[in-house]
Amino acid sequence: MSLYTYRRGSIFWALTLIGVGAIFLWQNFDPSIHPWQLIAKFWPILIIFWGLSKLIDYLQAQAHPDTTPPPLFSGSEVVMLVLILVLGTIVSKVVLHPWQQWGWHIDDDEFSNMFLNSYTYTKTFSQPVQGTPHLVLENQRGDLEIRGADQAAIDVLAKESIRADDESAAKKMSDNLKLEVVEEAGHYVLRSNRRSLPDEGRRVTVDLNLRVPKATSCEVDAERGDIAVDGLVGDQALTTHKGDVRATNVQGLVKIHKIGGSTEVRGVKGSVELDGRGNDIDVADVSDTVTVHGEFSALQFRNVGQTLRFESLRTDMTAQKLSGRLNMEVGTLEVSGIDGPFEITTRQKDITVDGFKHSVHITDNNGQITLQTSTPPTHDIQVESKNGAVELTLPPGSNFQIAATSRHGEVECDFSGPGLKVVREGNTPSISGSYGNGGPMIRVNTDYGAIRILRSRSQPPAPASPPEPSGKARTTWNHPNRQSPAAAVHVQRAGSTPSRDGLARIAELVRSISAF
Repeated sequence: MSLYTYRRGSIFWALTLIGVGAIFLWQNFDPSIHPWQLIAKFWPILIIFWGLSKLIDYLQAQAHPDTTPPPLFSGSEVVMLVLILVLGTIVSKVVLHPWQQWGWHIDDDEFSNMFLNSYTYTKTFSQPVQGTPHLVLENQRGDLEIRGADQAAIDVLAKESIRADDESAAKKMSDNLKLEVVEEAGHYVLRSNRRSLPDEGRRVTVDLNLRVPKATSCEVDAERGDIAVDGLVGDQALTTHKGDVRATNVQGLVKIHKIGGSTEVRGVKGSVELDGRGNDIDVADVSDTVTVHGEFSALQFRNVGQTLRFESLRTDMTAQKLSGRLNMEVGTLEVSGIDGPFEITTRQKDITVDGFKHSVHITDNNGQITLQTSTPPTHDIQVESKNGAVELTLPPGSNFQIAATSRHGEVECDFSGPGLKVVREGNTPSISGSYGNGGPMIRVNTDYGAIRILRSRSQPPAPASPPEPSGKARTTWNHPNRQSPAAAVHVQRAGSTPSRDGLARIAELVRSISAF
């Protein structure tokens, strides 16, 4: 290798180290600088300058024909190039993309401020209000709890968490941080000047605990932090970009938009609307409708008075009057106790519906379908499946019409009668006709799966005890209480009321039994 080539390579990597060190040194004088974000965004410049260095080497070699030109890339340089590409891509993905996509609950600000000290300060104040206030909170950064109370004021308890190099710097930021409730255009706005602080206030979080009049309607937009509202009468609009949401004991519309985190809604006399994406959803005891749009990891619904509507990229579902529960995860759906119509179109999901009382329409691909009811069906049942078995269990007293076909599968039917035809041979076995006095239509079609129409097994009645001879004593032992025989025996002569002498004879009988 020629002398100039060696020197150029040494200078190139030396300048790279100087540049990286200068960026981190810059942060020490200006905390608003984020070195990792700069490196994640501009690291391809390193490859560009490296390529320019190679181009200069090539031109120098052309100008010195008497010198053996160096190779374009040595083996070690190829390894170095691959390593830079891999590490640069990882740093860009981690730093420049939201942490929620990786399943971590840490953001860029926490990452950059993790080496600073944390200090906490508390402030309280109150603002009188009139009528039915509409409270607006914007750019909230921290946990928020709003509770309704019998009062005519908004009470604020603010807990400030400030990250700084030392306590004096944190105290200065706390003194400069202002919180106030102002009335604007008929609304009450809770605002702060957090973004005017150094680093646009990213080193400050404010957890708020508010007590407000019960008739308060809220409009919340939170950058990060959990939101909880309880005991309010009025419509609630809650938005969070990172955090959990909990709404309980609300009279009115609850509207939630979120990215990440879990959601819990209970005891709402009104409707619930939820959209976005996140983790678990738990909704219970809603008097009106529930509508959910978006991508969520797991859903649980219980006791929804009117329509339950869910729509995602894979599933479109409508359920009416859910008196029981509905649990949905990535590959399963379980419904127990539904009084109204149920309809779903989905894929790659095993579906179990137990205790339905109205019509059922299911379209599913690559999933097992199981339906069961304890009451004879009174509305149509329709199932379309591909690559999945279908099992329907009905009580013995059912009356129905049926048209069921399994392409490249098999069929099984516990019901039999002159109007029912079961064909088990061929590529398309089927069940057709009617059972009993006719009734609702059952249509089942599947490919490469079995169809089973089963009769539920009723519990046989318990055998009757032999009658006791007239006048003979009847003895009952109370085993669960595990009492002594004297306390556990109840003896009574049929058709008579025990007298004092009779009770004495009973006691003597008990003692005799015990002695025996």
